[in-house]
Amino acid sequence: MKRLLLVLVCGCLSVAHAQLTSLRKDAKPPEEEVGEATPEMIEEEYLRVAKKCGFAIGYSLSSGVTGDVLSPEDAKAHLPKFFAAMDIFPVRFLRETKLHTVVLCRNLKHNGNRAGGLAVSTGVIYLDVPFGSHVIYHEMFHIADRKRQNEKWTKLNDKQFAYSAGAESDKKTKPSKQEPVKSKEELRKDFVSDYAMTQEMEDRAETFAVMVATPKKFAELAKENPVLAKKAEVVKSIVREFAPAMNKDFWDFIADSDDASRMEDLAKRAKINDQRKKDKKAVLNSGYTK
Repeated sequence: MKRLLLVLVCGCLSVAHAQLTSLRKDAKPPEEEVGEATPEMIEEEYLRVAKKCGFAIGYSLSSGVTGDVLSPEDAKAHLPKFFAAMDIFPVRFLRETKLHTVVLCRNLKHNGNRAGGLAVSTGVIYLDVPFGSHVIYHEMFHIADRKRQNEKWTKLNDKQFAYSAGAESDKKTKPSKQEPVKSKEELRKDFVSDYAMTQEMEDRAETFAVMVATPKKFAELAKENPVLAKKAEVVKSIVREFAPAMNKDFWDFIADSDDASRMEDLAKRAKINDQRKKDKKAVLNSGYTK
C-alpha cells in the first residue's frame, strides 16, 4: 500500500525543527481563522507535504478554546510523531474529509474543561501534548464523521442502553417485566472504553481509534463480541466513503501492525533516506555530477 507521508517522515523525522505552516489558499478558512504563518517558519518538506495533504499546522486558538500554543522549538519533539501517525492515511482521505488545520498546545481546554484533543466543525484539530496516536485517530475520525446519529449504529446497541451524555430523545425505554434489567458491566462489553459510552459520536471515534492504534486488542474484543465486530464494519464504511483505498487491503495492513512497529519501520526508512542524501551530497561536492 502506498504510504501517505513517506517523503515527509524519511526526510524530516530526525531533523524536524518547526511547528507552523501557512494556511491553504484554496481552502475555505474556519469561521474564526487560525493564525497564518510564513514559509520561513517551517521546514520545507513539512510545508510541501502538508500542502499536498490539504491541511496546515496552525499557531492560534479559536473561540471557546484555550491553551498554550507550542513554540516552533517546543513543537520539534512532537511534530514527527504526529506526522508518523498520519502516515497511515491515504492523501485522498485527508483532503476529502476537509481537515483544515492542526494546532499543538499545552493545557488545552474547551469551554473551561480540560481536553486531550478536540475537533471542531470548521475542520480544525487541537492536540494537547504529550499526545499518543490514539487521540490523533480519535479526533481525525470526528472530522470525517459528521452525523450526530447514525441509524445503523444506533440499532447495534442494546435496547436498554442510553449514552450518558445523550439528549433526552436518546434515552431508552425501561425493559419490560419479562426482560431482566442488565447491569452496566453487562452493557459495557459492547464498547471499547468508558468514554465511548458517553455519546454516539464518541463511541464511533473511540472504536476507530482502537481499531487503528491497537488492532490486535480490538480483534480480540471483536472476536468475543459480535456487536463490536458490527460496529467495526460501520466504521469501515464511513471512512471508505472518503477514500476507496481504505479497503480490505488497508485494514489488513493495519491488522498486521501496531504503532510501535510502524514507528520502527518509519525510523529505519528515515535512516536509509538520510544516508542516500549524504551519499548524493558527497557525489555533488566531488565534482563528478555527470
